[in-house]
Amino acid sequence: MPASTPATTTTPLRIAVLADSDTRWKWGALTAHRIAPRDPAQDALSLSGFLLRGRATPTPRQLAEVGVEAESLREVTAVEFLRAMAEEPYDIVVLALVGGGVQAMLHGLKRVWEGRADRPVVVTGYVGVVYEKLADGLLLRHGADLVLANSRQDAERFRSVYEGVGADASAVTEVALPFLGGAAYEGEHDPYTVVFAVQPSVPDSRKDRTYLLDRLIKHARLHPEREVLLKLRSKPGEHTTHIEEQPYQKLVQRLAPPPNFRLVYGNMGEVLDRTDLLVTI
Repeated sequence: MPASTPATTTTPLRIAVLADSDTRWKWGALTAHRIAPRDPAQDALSLSGFLLRGRATPTPRQLAEVGVEAESLREVTAVEFLRAMAEEPYDIVVLALVGGGVQAMLHGLKRVWEGRADRPVVVTGYVGVVYEKLADGLLLRHGADLVLANSRQDAERFRSVYEGVGADASAVTEVALPFLGGAAYEGEHDPYTVVFAVQPSVPDSRKDRTYLLDRLIKHARLHPEREVLLKLRSKPGEHTTHIEEQPYQKLVQRLAPPPNFRLVYGNMGEVLDRTDLLVTI
């Protein structure tokens, strides 16, 4: 691809984010906001959102829950996104996709930007913990200008993989996940609040999920003065990055939770602002 060219400091950065799920849209959009210079005297960012049409395309409710606004937000196919990249001027493109999607877009962007004197900077990375198919995922992301690593350990692992196959590792950039914000914890809330944050695919069996629910409900009964919240990723019928075969909402209907046990949705940061003890798996 031609060399990337940064924007001047006198104009807002024009950033496009392509995402294939609600979680990746949140990561991509917040990453775009972190890239933009923090100058209150100027409009630092012009954000255009593109949602890749597919199984996990977020619903309006999921998008509202993320709480990140963009100047424009539209659902597109891969071809429509590449056409937009050929026709519309951007300074940075954030690919918030699975590895195969990133590779496909890198090949497509190379084609639509051929012959240009300059092009946008291309950024990609991982939404959270990298625990499987490390080499596969990294090789599929190779070719982006920046491959973001969420910790020093991840950055070292990423560079080791690239160098091990003779690939350029200079794109690996250590950052922190852009999700953690909100108010500092200043002591116990009233009532004391315990939150269990579910994972969509762990555990995956009905037996194990029912066991977790039983433990949470028993804790709520033992501590009626506490509020016990089950923080859910999505409502039944909505899709996220991972498929959820046994929704907790259906399993809990067969149980008899006490009044201080509740299911909650919404922005995780806002839930954490009223949490005393966070538990997950």
